Amino acid sequence: MGTCRLSRRSGFAKLSASTVAGTAGAEGEVLTAQSLGQGDGDWRIIDLWSDEGTPWEARVVWSGGGGAQRTVFLDVPNSVRLCVHATMVQVFGSNLSTSTNIQGRAAIADGQTDTENQWTVRGDTSQVIGGGASTADVKPPPWARFVRLELSDSTLLGTAFIELQDVNGTTRARYAGTGQPQPGAPIGDAANVHLVLPAGTYSYRLVFLLHL
Repeated sequence: MGTCRLSRRSGFAKLSASTVAGTAGAEGEVLTAQSLGQGDGDWRIIDLWSDEGTPWEARVVWSGGGGAQRTVFLDVPNSVRLCVHATMVQVFGSNLSTSTNIQGRAAIADGQTDTENQWTVRGDTSQVIGGGASTADVKPPPWARFVRLELSDSTLLGTAFIELQDVNGTTRARYAGTGQPQPGAPIGDAANVHLVLPAGTYSYRLVFLLHL
């Protein structure tokens, strides 16, 4: 530890309110930190939060070892922590609030710890003509292990289905909304999450549990 010092250890950015409810606002750069030392990098513990305690969405980019970059999207509901092995770390943030600008913050310490995080995909059925049944497809994000479907109208969960499809579009697993395992359906080798949604006007979200 400590052989690869970073050019910066903390940063912040004002994240403007989103203009569309349920959609993240314009992205801002919260922190860019680059190694000043030699070697393949160190383990970095990255803390993310906002001064207001308001949820936001983070995009974290890092590189290490051979220099290949990796990227992860994750929710910052109040404050979260993740751990990566890196020589370079960048944090970008997007506001989820439509009424309040927030101050997104990031801080980095050297060290290693196990972490788990979440990333949410949001949607609604208001665009469906006549309020009929609909479908949606979502590609699993990097580092996803499990996925869970939730509806704003929980009485409809029994007629909602989540399907895990392989790279050839074949459904390999199918769960009713009320029959999802805990903490969610295992992603395995799924290339697509296909939603079968009942008729009605409501909001939904897919919550991915990330092994990071």
